[in-house]
Amino acid sequence: MKSRGPEDYFAGAVPAGVIFDMQVYDMRSVARMRPPEGDLRDTPFAELCLIGLVAYFEGFCKNHFASIINICPQLLRELQTRGRDISVSAFHLLDAGDPILPKLGYLVAEGFDFGTAKAINGMYCDLLRVTPFSKDEMARFAEILDDRNLLVHHGGIFGPRYARERFIKRETGLSRLFLDSLVVTTDQLEAAATFLHSISMKVRTATESALSSYVRERRLKLSRGAREAVESLGWADSHSPAD
Repeated sequence: MKSRGPEDYFAGAVPAGVIFDMQVYDMRSVARMRPPEGDLRDTPFAELCLIGLVAYFEGFCKNHFASIINICPQLLRELQTRGRDISVSAFHLLDAGDPILPKLGYLVAEGFDFGTAKAINGMYCDLLRVTPFSKDEMARFAEILDDRNLLVHHGGIFGPRYARERFIKRETGLSRLFLDSLVVTTDQLEAAATFLHSISMKVRTATESALSSYVRERRLKLSRGAREAVESLGWADSHSPAD
């Protein structure tokens, strides 16, 4: 049987963090594009880029999580012990094809929620005792999600369910509800990109360290490809927003 290389453990054959870096680079580049002549907006693209940025971050969190299970499926016991449902449909197993390893992590991760900071902290804590978001970072991410949800579900028009309604009351008054809309500037998109990238780096470095410790403490025998994959978890692309 052909030995597995580190790329076999990652969606798209590339560490999730590297893919996320490239996606963030793309979103920042699009947001910086000059608006059409005569368009008075800062940029007509920042709102769409914010939506994409949040979607890509959720994808990173899920794919990175899945890759860790692909590398070290013994971690499934940790999830089960902490009450997570790790069952997988037999039909999904058939769709995944043979060999199921190292693909099992993808199927397991599909059943979990990575849409909020609380959910992400909970999943990574149960997997490797890692909590990427601090209390303040959870609040910041919630603000970004509020903006993203307002754009996706309400076209950006302010309504009473918008979690930042206190801002509307203070600045525009309730009379402006259902009239004014959210404006996302290039600077705001840049700030969100930098923030989400910093969280992704925390996820990468913390899980690489925690997984290495887990393997070492339990004296697990990983293949060469799996060991190299562990070392790849913390990688960043040359287009990293931090550069």
